[in-house]
Amino acid sequence: MSNERNAGRKPILSDDVIQAIKERYHAGESISVIAKEYGVSRQALYKRIHQSKKRSVKIDYVIDGKHVAEIDADFGKQYIRVLNYAVELSKLPFGFKSDPSWSDFCELAEREYLKNAGVTEPGTFFITDVQNSFRLDEVDQFELKGVETDELPVFEFQKKDILFARTDTDGFQLKALSKNRKYFVKSQASISGVLMRDWAVEVIAADVARQLRIPCVEQHHCKCVFGKKIYDAVFSKNFELDGYSFLSFESLLSDKGLSTKDSSFLKLKTIDKLRWCAQQLSEIGDIEYEHTLRYMMDLAVLDCLVGNVDRHTRNFGLFYHALQDKFYIPLVFDNGMGLFENDYYRDRYESFDEAMNVVYVSPYGEDPFDMLKILNEEFHLKSVYKDVDQIEYPDILRTEYAKEYERRMQELWQKLD
Repeated sequence: MSNERNAGRKPILSDDVIQAIKERYHAGESISVIAKEYGVSRQALYKRIHQSKKRSVKIDYVIDGKHVAEIDADFGKQYIRVLNYAVELSKLPFGFKSDPSWSDFCELAEREYLKNAGVTEPGTFFITDVQNSFRLDEVDQFELKGVETDELPVFEFQKKDILFARTDTDGFQLKALSKNRKYFVKSQASISGVLMRDWAVEVIAADVARQLRIPCVEQHHCKCVFGKKIYDAVFSKNFELDGYSFLSFESLLSDKGLSTKDSSFLKLKTIDKLRWCAQQLSEIGDIEYEHTLRYMMDLAVLDCLVGNVDRHTRNFGLFYHALQDKFYIPLVFDNGMGLFENDYYRDRYESFDEAMNVVYVSPYGEDPFDMLKILNEEFHLKSVYKDVDQIEYPDILRTEYAKEYERRMQELWQKLD
């Protein structure tokens, strides 16, 4: 009688077979294909591939030559005990967590790996040649639009193959292109050892942008496998395939010897700052001012609606097409640091108003609710974003303060005239 469901005892893989599988895996073969060949699950095969001796270690956590903490890690029981010596929260290996989990310890190990790899400053860094970037696991079967399945695309990659981004807040995010360069994948951020839900904000922002007809990178929920861990993530089409390169506002200004940190810019009123940015983009890109002004307005409105605090001068600018030697207005992207998912302290505030103390719209430094009112006074937003009487937020991020933020923004948008 055939075993159609693969029921019963699973096949036992010898050490020699596992070694051969490791060689195939590290040579680039998909773990899913190998697992299917041997009749085992991906999870079981991952466990065997990455299996190591179970042991306990004691780690002295040192910063700037000072003994900050002592960590006892039991790899067999996957249990840790930490003894903190420093009193500064920012120096403690697990931040405010007095009883960290094994997952927290793995996060710490990965952060230290990044530091040892030379990723210590904010920004994006290549660890190895991107030509050997991470492998895809059957993601091509999913269409970017009209996905009618609950199963999410899964991207697999290894540390040696990845492009790291280090944040300003002692954290990191995994970013990479698929091997065929068709997709760009960005994992949820880890800030001070806390996994953020910025992937959800990216999806929400893309949906809100669609409602307002703001040209925005379409973001889609997926999973990415990194070592033994699975992260929530988003993937999008790689626009560079079409010949466009993104040039940041910061780099464009530097060619003119200008900066948004100059006192002349900082002294401007909010609307004048927005108009100044639009004027610079217009002059540099030889693009009509009304179009660059609309671009700056789109950025500000979307950032207000999702509370994005990360609109720094490196994530907006212009597209450049080398073959055409021409500048274009880019799609809006990088909208995930909103709805309080920029703040690892997010779940510890005692009130919504307290949480709002760290939310502002860049590069203007304005409260998002005040900013939306300022924009409306200047541009009469409902005449710009026609037929949008109400903003609908996808029911993805269900945290208390995020839902309250969405409710208040919906209320404010309805009152705009």
